[in-house]
Amino acid sequence: MNRPTRTIRMRRHAFAALAFAGVCITAFIAGPQVTTAAPPTAVAPTTTTVAPLVARVESARGTFRITLRAAEAPISCANFVNLVQRGVYDHSAFHDWTRVLRQSGGPGQSFDPGYTIRREFSAKLMFEGPGMVAMQKSPDGEHAHGTQFFVTVKEQSRWNLDIPIFGTVASGQEVVDVIEKGDGITRIVIEGDPGPLLQRFAKEVAAWNTALDAAMIRAELPALRAASEGAATPIAPVVPSVPSPPSPPSPPSPPRTPATPAPPAGSPHF
Repeated sequence: MNRPTRTIRMRRHAFAALAFAGVCITAFIAGPQVTTAAPPTAVAPTTTTVAPLVARVESARGTFRITLRAAEAPISCANFVNLVQRGVYDHSAFHDWTRVLRQSGGPGQSFDPGYTIRREFSAKLMFEGPGMVAMQKSPDGEHAHGTQFFVTVKEQSRWNLDIPIFGTVASGQEVVDVIEKGDGITRIVIEGDPGPLLQRFAKEVAAWNTALDAAMIRAELPALRAASEGAATPIAPVVPSVPSPPSPPSPPSPPRTPATPAPPAGSPHF
């Protein structure tokens, strides 16, 4: 091998060695930055918790509470809340009872509110035991009654997907178990904010109330509370004060008459 060729090869090896050393140095410097970088922080999803609506039923036998299942039966719950706020069940009575249910009918057992509602069903709500709150079926068998509801005291699976459940007893099932026919309901109170639910079905609520008011007149029953009662009272807007009109200008005072100068001292008196 001649000398120039050997020199060229030595230079090539030197360049390759320098390049390899550069790669190693770069990897060494960059390596700790890559391996020690903190992983991105996961952002926890935000969840909005909606307080449940609860109906507190005060009866002659005691008080029990019903959790309204608005997620599974929103129309039925909106209808029930509206009836409660209008006082439909105040001073009414449980007009029927059997070994499987305790039933109420609003103003009366044969009261027809003049409307029905759509039946709603959910796999989460079945007649698997006591404490299921449901609307009676309407006479046509295809809808739910507008006002009549009942509470079960035992399992009744034959009604599954036939009679619409809209609530479950949260506390006081022992009160339900001893209710007898004719026991009165003092009142029902909604605990929670029903505003969003009623607003969601504002059109339906207005139609229900129109039919309900007409039905009360036909049945010669006292008028119910106004639909607005029981809801949150809106804050009255601030009305700007009207500026007072300017006072009329006062008339100018008459010019003062100059006083007569006194005569100089020593002047004769006439």
